Amino acid sequence: MEPEDRTQQLPSYYLRNNVYVTTSGVMSHAALLGATHAVGIDRVLFSIDYPFESSAEAVEFLRTAPYCPADLERIAHGNAERVLGL
Repeated sequence: MEPEDRTQQLPSYYLRNNVYVTTSGVMSHAALLGATHAVGIDRVLFSIDYPFESSAEAVEFLRTAPYCPADLERIAHGNAERVLGL
């Protein structure tokens, strides 16, 4: 098999269709923007590493993230509800 025959799509296709990212342990708007750019807004889920992270700090991080309210709702809970069937 030739190397070009191994995949049918670009690597970005597989990231956007097979990978989910959580925010746990990383409270960086730059990292969050990078994650949503790499895998798409529908594949990023908010989480914290309780009890090792402050819930109040994590909520403030999410509240101040540079996204419209609809996208914040998807990151905060909508994506997890969909993925986990909640």
